Amino acid sequence: MYSRTLRKLTQFNQDAWRLLSSFRRVAATELSQRRHCWRSVVALPVFVVARSVACKVAMMKEEENPKRKRTQSKAKYVTSIQGKAPHYLNSLKVRWEQLHEIPGIFAYQLQKTRPSRVLPGECKFYAELNPDRTVKRRIPQTIENLNPTFKPKQFNFNKVDALEVMLTIDDVDKTDVQMIINRSPLTRFHTVVCPDVKNNLVQRITAHSLKFCINFMRGLDDMDIRMGYNSPGALASVNHLHFHLLHLPQDLYINQVELEELAGGYVYRLSKSMPTEAICVIFEANDDEAEVQEKVNNLQKLADWMCGQNIPHNLFITQDRRPGKRGNVQVFVFARSHYCVNKDLAEFNVGFCELAGYIPVGDSNKLENLTEPMVIKRIREITGTAPQAVYTRMKQIVNGEDQSIWEQPLTI
Repeated sequence: MYSRTLRKLTQFNQDAWRLLSSFRRVAATELSQRRHCWRSVVALPVFVVARSVACKVAMMKEEENPKRKRTQSKAKYVTSIQGKAPHYLNSLKVRWEQLHEIPGIFAYQLQKTRPSRVLPGECKFYAELNPDRTVKRRIPQTIENLNPTFKPKQFNFNKVDALEVMLTIDDVDKTDVQMIINRSPLTRFHTVVCPDVKNNLVQRITAHSLKFCINFMRGLDDMDIRMGYNSPGALASVNHLHFHLLHLPQDLYINQVELEELAGGYVYRLSKSMPTEAICVIFEANDDEAEVQEKVNNLQKLADWMCGQNIPHNLFITQDRRPGKRGNVQVFVFARSHYCVNKDLAEFNVGFCELAGYIPVGDSNKLENLTEPMVIKRIREITGTAPQAVYTRMKQIVNGEDQSIWEQPLTI
């Protein structure tokens, strides 16, 4: 690629200098009586040629690394969630920092630098110490199953202090999405994303909430922002529909995994050579609205099916960090065989963060002693055989095949 670019640039330079030489010969004849003007006259074409060369180089770079293209008209794009996302994120960051400085708003002050280590091994799991979250966070709720009922007397996001609501975003469907501080943050800018708060939705994915999160991520240039979701039985703490937004600048395990196509040209699974299992749905930078909606609908169908089959699950949404894939968004779906009723705050829990390769721990000894084989073993224990059934089911959904065989609950 670079040699081809160099050849193009070399040829362009040769053509440009031939043009300049011709101009000089003409100018020398016509201005022989005004030699004192020669420098100023020659300076102009040299400047023009230099600018032309620079423009040509920029055009060739753009051919090799195309910018993200809008799939909507400019007027529609700038008023969409995708178009407004950078503005919303900047406002969120400023407000989060302001609130973090006010005593009593957060359960604890998150240290700017925290002890951490990359676990030795091929996966490069990233572990970070956060002892305050272990002892100072709100006690997690017990959510009885994957089809729970909303209990207004329990804690829910209608009960947060008004000061904790950093932003309220009016989505295109005229519904509100509240961006609320996580009072026990894992990372800087840790935010609880709550769609349709007033409608008291249970912690179960809807197509609208998922589409909002994906379009929000598609609009960002900040690749350090990630989003995640824990279902009931998969470390969800509150039975009120919410996602998490976190700042994770590290290259995580999930960003480096090898993928194998599963269905439709956009649904993948982690390669069989990888130590863990997951589905990955890729939203291309140039997907139009219909393509985005199709992928969202298929993800929502899968989530509904997993709830019906009592399969807890986690989602991790991230910018695609692979070379040449900038602008794409990846949605990883992790299925689990075992339902976790309560979080054991003293042990190594597995939610969307840990499945993606970010492992917060509450004890310095655990930070020092944690190993890659320990993490892989724990993840495999909770995932079990559930991913195999989910791979088959997702292919059924994407290919539009007969789904009657899936009506009966599975034994996993």
